Amino acid sequence: MRIAFVSLMYDAPWGGSEVLWAHTAEKALAEGHEVFVSTHAWPEPAAQLQKLGESGASFYFRPRYEATLQFRATSWLKRLPRGGTLLEIKALRRFAPDVVLVSQGGWNDLLFHQQLYDWLCGVPFLLICHNYHDPVRQNDEQRANMITLFGQAREVMMISNQQLRVLRRQLAAPLSNARVVQNPLNLPLNFPVPYLGPAVDDVPQMSVVASFDVDRKGQDVLLETLAAPEWLARSWHLNFYGRGPDQAYLERLVDFYGLTSRVTMHGHVTESTAIWSHTHLLIVPSRIESGPMVVQEAMLCGRPVVAADVGMVQEWLDDDKTGFIADMASVNSLNKALNRAWARQADWSAMGVLAAKRARLLLENDPIEQLLNRLVAFARSPAVSKRLQ
Repeated sequence: MRIAFVSLMYDAPWGGSEVLWAHTAEKALAEGHEVFVSTHAWPEPAAQLQKLGESGASFYFRPRYEATLQFRATSWLKRLPRGGTLLEIKALRRFAPDVVLVSQGGWNDLLFHQQLYDWLCGVPFLLICHNYHDPVRQNDEQRANMITLFGQAREVMMISNQQLRVLRRQLAAPLSNARVVQNPLNLPLNFPVPYLGPAVDDVPQMSVVASFDVDRKGQDVLLETLAAPEWLARSWHLNFYGRGPDQAYLERLVDFYGLTSRVTMHGHVTESTAIWSHTHLLIVPSRIESGPMVVQEAMLCGRPVVAADVGMVQEWLDDDKTGFIADMASVNSLNKALNRAWARQADWSAMGVLAAKRARLLLENDPIEQLLNRLVAFARSPAVSKRLQ
């Protein structure tokens, strides 16, 4: 079978939204399927994409859009001999997939790729939405366009029930072909990971594991929270794990708040055991998130979590039992949740044990195999109704 994977994530060469489709593509190759991948071009493809290429996947790297007259003019001139058709569409036509999986870093990305959208209407395709915004301003035309888009997909996958509820409310539509899926997790070979020891006997190690993208991940508001006098009077250390476009800004903000001796930026760490073996408490200060995988990973590794109420946080965390939920990613809300956690340092280890038990009950069995099976099934099934209203 010929399966095309189209990733529309624009902001970085790699991220959490890429894990599910990329692992599914890898499994498809291993099972003898032909795989085509279309994604944005970066100076150097992510290591995971290079691995897919080595396994036999073919690629098209679309140019990243630039809001300049020169870029638009050059792009138009290049398309002119082809009647305006994008090279991406020509590459997809040549591959002639039986089914297409479109992975959106957000929830409406495909609407901004009109030629791709038009072409997809003629082939079976599935759609993944990895994020949402609430609130978001939409007019009736925009709502109608999104409902039509979702209706044209054989299936629309969301990352959390909260995300699905919000989009149903925003669109005032049932989205009857939508379902919630889990992303594959980055877990050590053996988990839970042994705890560091009672946090009250050491300097508590608090960690944030996320890309350095403050608009979504909220590391900036966490630093403001911890710069308050009450937190400066306490003994703690904060570890940032990740990389991203806001690294220089975060380094400057750490210095601005006088936290250089309190905060360590470790960069990207591939081996997750190294993270959890040096973490007492995970903090997720995200402003925008549909399914922070790190919450699931921390729990399965036996660590309690402080998290803003985004995405699937309430589906996985039991407030005051396996973690502490902040109403939102604000200084006031994060401070309240962190203070509740601080008051229960002696319970962190036991909370982590309970978190691991609870998380195992919620963990899906092999989401990669499930997705590949559905791709194959939808490729073979007759067309479905396009109306979801």
